[in-house]
Amino acid sequence: MKTLLFVFGTRPEAIKVAPLILKLKKSPKHRVLVCSTGQHREMLKPLLQFFNIVPDFDLDLMRPGQTLTSLSTLLMTGLQKIIDDQKQTHPIDQIIVQGDTTSSCMGGIVAFYNKIEVIHLEAGLRSNDIYSPFPEEFNRKTLSLIANMHLAPTEEAKQNLLREGIDPAKIFVTGNTGIDALFEVKNQIQNSSELTKNFETKFNFIDPNKKLILVTLHRRESFEKNIKIVMNGILSLAERKDIQFIAPLHLNPVVRQTASEIFAQCPANIHLTDPIDYIPFVYLMTRSHFIITDSGGIQEEAPSLGKPVLIARENTERPEAITAGTSKLVPLEKNSFISSVNELLDNEQIYQTMAKAKNPFGDGSACDRIASLI
Repeated sequence: MKTLLFVFGTRPEAIKVAPLILKLKKSPKHRVLVCSTGQHREMLKPLLQFFNIVPDFDLDLMRPGQTLTSLSTLLMTGLQKIIDDQKQTHPIDQIIVQGDTTSSCMGGIVAFYNKIEVIHLEAGLRSNDIYSPFPEEFNRKTLSLIANMHLAPTEEAKQNLLREGIDPAKIFVTGNTGIDALFEVKNQIQNSSELTKNFETKFNFIDPNKKLILVTLHRRESFEKNIKIVMNGILSLAERKDIQFIAPLHLNPVVRQTASEIFAQCPANIHLTDPIDYIPFVYLMTRSHFIITDSGGIQEEAPSLGKPVLIARENTERPEAITAGTSKLVPLEKNSFISSVNELLDNEQIYQTMAKAKNPFGDGSACDRIASLI
């Protein structure tokens, strides 16, 4: 029996590993251990409860004002202790990491130092700019150097890895497990009148007669100017009487300070909220007309719900979405940004083309493929 250790710390990671954890826990061939590093501790709780996953290890590493260096140091120390402790009973055979977070990168490095196999879930994404997104582009390229199994979500991600000289025998195109999780949550919401009623009550401020635009912004590289451009653009767009915005504010103090300055006099059709748990967020995605975001996960999920995405970034490591027509990069200049949003609001042909485009990131069966490979 192989002992597998999942290492994750952020909410997007948890969303994508949860269905795979549940799948592998049913296998008699695997002993599955789960480590939460605590990078998004409070945001993880309701998600893990929803999927009924209890971490075997909780490093609880986040500290106010923590730097990437200090976080990385704590991660390496905490993960090494887990590996050492497990040697006494069931040594860890493989460590599974997801995506491109600091938790994933340090999980892979510590595994490499201990000569433990690394399975990289969602491998091969590239923006080809080491500083954008930061530090994610560095993290995922580092993981590609040490992974023993590269689980690429798309053929384009596989090609990125091949161009970098990765052994083709170690690359497998599986689709994205985030779509598996999305379908599970969507089905539960649709099949639970209680959940639906709770969300309708929670978001009773949504005007059904106005188009809802969902906005999420959190990227480090956007702090200097891009978040300000988008927020100022939204403030101007709010003069339209036929639309409304919901913007869950990331807990990062830079994001919150910027929002408090720009939306000091907040119009009634801009709703600023605290971070929203994943399950109600899926409900909001289904209610939205389209989404403005700098999130990678939303670029993957929204097309499965028929929701166009305007990407508020300089570039994206998910060009498949743009090629497929589900997403567009929006110009990060105020007037051009406003024009792009207005175009999607007013041009029904453009909207329908994006809404009906096929999601290139998966069909909801990625976990089945990965389980059979592992």
